[in-house]
Amino acid sequence: SGTLVIKTPVFTKKVFFVKGDAVFASSTYEDDRLGEMLLKAGKITMEQYDKSVELLKKTGKRQGAILVELGFLTPKDLFWGVKYQVKEIIYSLFLLETAGYEFIEGAITSSEVITLKMSIGNLIYEGIKRVDNWTRIRNEMPSTDTVLKLSSDPASIYQDVELNQQDRKVLSLVDGRKTIKEIIDTAWLGSFEAMKILYVLCSIGVLEEKEKAPETEKIVET
Repeated sequence: SGTLVIKTPVFTKKVFFVKGDAVFASSTYEDDRLGEMLLKAGKITMEQYDKSVELLKKTGKRQGAILVELGFLTPKDLFWGVKYQVKEIIYSLFLLETAGYEFIEGAITSSEVITLKMSIGNLIYEGIKRVDNWTRIRNEMPSTDTVLKLSSDPASIYQDVELNQQDRKVLSLVDGRKTIKEIIDTAWLGSFEAMKILYVLCSIGVLEEKEKAPETEKIVET
């Protein structure tokens, strides 16, 4: 249990953990605010957003509460919005390539904590799927002549990850004999999509490199 603090020159984001589960997140980045999130998700209109911001400046109330009071959101919509906001903040961390971080151990005392009903494994899975940087994926993957196999000791954290149908299909091509190149060539997807799926599966510990068998020394008779 504790708080993971991620800092860049532009913002500070925090993820709050209770017994290993991410339960809440916060951010100083303007686009991560609840109103902006709801606007981008199509839950409120620009006019409703502007009205709520106007009242927020006048009253100091929370924007979510104002949106409910104005009838622009139901309490159920607000609850969805806060959970959506928290998950999007967590997902955004996986796109960072440079940042400072610190984990501060200790019980979470904030009264704002909303427990996410989503496993940390699935949060990591969904976060890594957001990575679309080919150079990063290529650099973090082994060479294409590497043989992949199912992890011999998958971390228990990932046993409840809900892989989508496309990822499961690519996973079915991994037999401990095919190289990364052969898997990509066998897949019905483009090279980038196939490599990205393998990158995700390797990142969450479902796949790992197969160790090469030691070469036997040849005895040359003279």
